[in-house]
Amino acid sequence: MSSLNTRQFEQFVCNYVQHIIDGLDPDLMESMLVDLLTREYKTYTEWELVGQIQSVYGVEVAEEMYESVGGVPFT
Repeated sequence: MSSLNTRQFEQFVCNYVQHIIDGLDPDLMESMLVDLLTREYKTYTEWELVGQIQSVYGVEVAEEMYESVGGVPFT
């Protein structure tokens, strides 16, 4: 078996990912997204996550989410 160069390997990965996605039903896709996003955001610090939420959804949403888990208002 020959080795793929970087560009070929990236395309190989993309093709495989697309194959997986094409075969998923909506419930399984949602479950996979929840797992992937949860794993990613658990690597953030508390304030990195607040900043991420603020940049995507705004300060009000970040405050609401933070306060919903018992966080002290930060404004």
